[in-house]
Amino acid sequence: MTTHATLSGWGRHPVERSSIHRPATAEDAAALVRSAGDGGLIARGLGRAYGDSALCRGGGVALSDRLDKVVSFDETTGTLDAEAGLSFDEIVRAFLPRGWFLPTTPGTKFVTVGGAVA
Repeated sequence: MTTHATLSGWGRHPVERSSIHRPATAEDAAALVRSAGDGGLIARGLGRAYGDSALCRGGGVALSDRLDKVVSFDETTGTLDAEAGLSFDEIVRAFLPRGWFLPTTPGTKFVTVGGAVA
């Protein structure tokens, strides 16, 4: 199901109206990318970028909020395989009690793995 919404970055400027998609699986996301029309498609995490990096005027925005799963974790090496929508906050809450912390973090825990990579 596609909805429409007005979005902005953390800085609240600019503001764009876009079609919103919420893929639930990696396969859903891949199909969405394959079907993107001329207007394009951009992925969006928690929307904490200050500028317009997760806006797509006239195109689609794929929210990653449902792509937030831990795929695997190796207790021996500390290697985490996770979906792009998993937030640093969720990682810290799940793994800090187990003695693990992210080796590098931005100034906020409210960023997703995909947003950090981007």
